Amino acid sequence: MKLLLIEPSQLRCRISNLLRLGGIENVTEVTSSIEALRLLQKQSFDLILIGPNVQDPSGLELLRRVRQMEGHEDTAALIFLDMPTDELVLEAAELDVQGIIVVPFEDDYLLYRVRETLRKLRQRRLQAEKPAYRKRLHLITSSSPGKSSTT
Repeated sequence: MKLLLIEPSQLRCRISNLLRLGGIENVTEVTSSIEALRLLQKQSFDLILIGPNVQDPSGLELLRRVRQMEGHEDTAALIFLDMPTDELVLEAAELDVQGIIVVPFEDDYLLYRVRETLRKLRQRRLQAEKPAYRKRLHLITSSSPGKSSTT
């Protein structure tokens, strides 16, 4: 699965190294919202990680723009927040984020959230790929003892 990590500070290196050490290898890193938007116009990602220091536009505004891009309306996203106010949490929920990671965070927690998000994404995709089976209902009615008809 392909991940896009957007963070302009040194935190990007910490997150990226942590993911790789945790076995999550396919991580593309960018340092700005503009760079992320340009990249998302060219390719898709399974999960977007938006760091706490993303500016111009901010992390939530970036996610709003991503949701408006064709083909990215349902892209999974985790967002990092320094100070998660009720307002920010509600806004994130409206943008359908899969999780908020409060900075500072524990390394194990970050790995858990990313792995769990990817697991749920895989599960959702498998469900979508399964053929839809229609069950046929056979009614057996009895008009008289010993006789039955099937519909």
